[in-house]
Amino acid sequence: MRRLALFFALAMLVIPSTIIAALFVKPYDVPEFVEIDSSESAFLIPLEGDTTNQATFHSVKFLEEKKIAAKRVQIAHRWNRTGFMPANGKWIATVRVIKVDRRPITREWTKSHGSGTSSKDEAIAAESKDSVNFSIGVSCTAHIPEEMAAAFLYSYPSKSLADMMDMEVRARIHQIIAEQAGTYNLFELPAKKNDVMKAVWDDVIPFFKQKGIEITTLAMLGGLNFDNPEIQRAIDDSAKAAQLKVAADAKRYAVEIEEAMKATQLKLAADARRVAQEIDNKTQLLAIEGKAATAKREIESKMEIERIRTDAEAQLKVRMAEADAEAMKRIADAKAYEAQKASEHGDAYVRLRTLETEAQRWKLWNGQFPSYVMQFGNGPHGSLAPTMFLPPLPAPDGLKTSRVEEKK
Repeated sequence: MRRLALFFALAMLVIPSTIIAALFVKPYDVPEFVEIDSSESAFLIPLEGDTTNQATFHSVKFLEEKKIAAKRVQIAHRWNRTGFMPANGKWIATVRVIKVDRRPITREWTKSHGSGTSSKDEAIAAESKDSVNFSIGVSCTAHIPEEMAAAFLYSYPSKSLADMMDMEVRARIHQIIAEQAGTYNLFELPAKKNDVMKAVWDDVIPFFKQKGIEITTLAMLGGLNFDNPEIQRAIDDSAKAAQLKVAADAKRYAVEIEEAMKATQLKLAADARRVAQEIDNKTQLLAIEGKAATAKREIESKMEIERIRTDAEAQLKVRMAEADAEAMKRIADAKAYEAQKASEHGDAYVRLRTLETEAQRWKLWNGQFPSYVMQFGNGPHGSLAPTMFLPPLPAPDGLKTSRVEEKK
């Protein structure tokens, strides 16, 4: 041991300091940072640890737990010794940051060299039920939602979304189109294009959503391109003939519609005139009926007034006749009563009549005595007979004096 210690002491004196530092001093641990863009999702995966959990290392739940929200992450290091001397080794990372780019990707797989994403012929080839080959262009846009980033990383740990669009997504679309095209004949396919694409939608979108890819657009580009030019020409000619027929039918329908509109307008005009005439006739009739009704009401009013007047006069006459009859009856009754009393008490009746006559005379006397009086003698039982005064000649106005004035 002493010899070994002596050897190291002599070596320290002989070997330069730079060599000694290289053998005994560790290199500086340079900080390592990883930046995360706003369109990226990051997962901090430990590279060392308990090996008992390796079975669940790549589960979706594990990846969700390792997702980080920071936009800059420092990578932790540890010293890994590789030799006898203390400086023999290197700094290694204990964690790894895996980023998932979530930006949307669009692919256009077409036959033309100038219209698709690539200059190559990437149209989806298929075959009809009667073995006619054709191709179809497809446009597809997809992205990775934030909440589906872990599922995408679990499904495709070493692939980007662009890689998967050109690989698995395109292959799945190709499969469904080929399956659907094989169920239709050549001349059925143009009318069934929408049905084929609907089948692609129903299969592809839910399939890749489970894998963390959300497809937002999936559409057919252009029409069906048949490999045989003659077939394409026949279809084009048929389409042109159909278009010409449609145009002719449209023109014929336009003429029929125009004629129908003219006939309808004429009918409407005739109906309008008829309705206007009916309204005019009804207005005149109502005016005539109104005048007749007014005249009728006036006649009825006059007749009613005349009837009321006649009834009133008749009632008045009846009442006057009844009053006259009643008066006559009373007079007759009075005369009968007077006669009865006169027969029963003749003397008293005569005296009573005499007194009544005398009273009447005194009422009518102007204060002058008559020029002569006619006495008819005594009545029965020594009573005075009725006396008659003959009226004298009219006296002058200045001599007329009433009995009342004299008394005054």
